[in-house]
Amino acid sequence: MLSHAQTHLLIEGARILGSQLSSKELVCFSLYLEEIARWSKIADLVSQTDPAIIIRKHILDSLAILPLLPPATRLLDLGSGAGFPGLVLAILRPSLQVFLLEARRKRANFLKDASRKMRLANVAVYEGRAEVLCEEEPLKASFDFVITRATWGLEDFLRLAEPFLVANGLAVALKGPQAEQDIPALEPRLRKGGFCLKEQHAYLLPYGEEKRQALFFAKRCFT
Repeated sequence: MLSHAQTHLLIEGARILGSQLSSKELVCFSLYLEEIARWSKIADLVSQTDPAIIIRKHILDSLAILPLLPPATRLLDLGSGAGFPGLVLAILRPSLQVFLLEARRKRANFLKDASRKMRLANVAVYEGRAEVLCEEEPLKASFDFVITRATWGLEDFLRLAEPFLVANGLAVALKGPQAEQDIPALEPRLRKGGFCLKEQHAYLLPYGEEKRQALFFAKRCFT
């Protein structure tokens, strides 16, 4: 169960980022944090299991992207790990169809267990490598958004995301401020892969004002 301090962190942090949490969503986040603590004893999920750190650095960073997503769409969280950002987005937007792709079995089992405990009917979990699953139904060329959070370098992410996206779909990378330096070197991949950088959204994480940014790459965007 969330402590008073943890509840305040979540509610106020979400408010700063433009979201208002309901009592039902707070219950889900409480279950989520409990599952992370339980599964961290047998699986490598997060580097630090302190709930306050998970809220500040992972949950709030994940929900920062929410105001930028359309109301209803299909989203693939590539290399979901502990479910950031995919599970967080699924909690806050039931109309969003969220697919979580994770190669490691223990992490995939955690995602299945956590989404079941939270009764998230809009979540599906796939275990396997992106290079293989991109050819399977219902994953191939079927997503409006493919998102990742600090899992791959930008070039590798775009290469892996491309076969999952519909035409004009968006690959979204949640990164730190250093990603700005990687963009010029990325130009050959953008041209070759049929992507263009559509938008850069910079934001600060609440409480520590850590700089973050969301990079939106549009598939088959030619100018």
